[in-house]
Amino acid sequence: MTLSALFITLLRVLELTIIADALLSWVVPNKEQFPRSLTSQIADPLCAPFRKLVGPERMGGFNLSPLAALILLQVMRGLLTRQP
Repeated sequence: MTLSALFITLLRVLELTIIADALLSWVVPNKEQFPRSLTSQIADPLCAPFRKLVGPERMGGFNLSPLAALILLQVMRGLLTRQP
């Protein structure tokens, strides 16, 4: 496995973790409960910078920070898959 393939796999795992945390937030709103405690520990640091820009207080109660983080991760993955 090449280094770029390893990074691509890591980015995909992060994307899936963010999606899982967003879905679990509807079912398990308490971040202290398992499995949300696990997913939020990984997803929250990735979404925190975007929360300042597109957080629920700015977007009428909708937290779009996971979407912004996913877009960034997908752009990074796209740049890694395009090799010269």
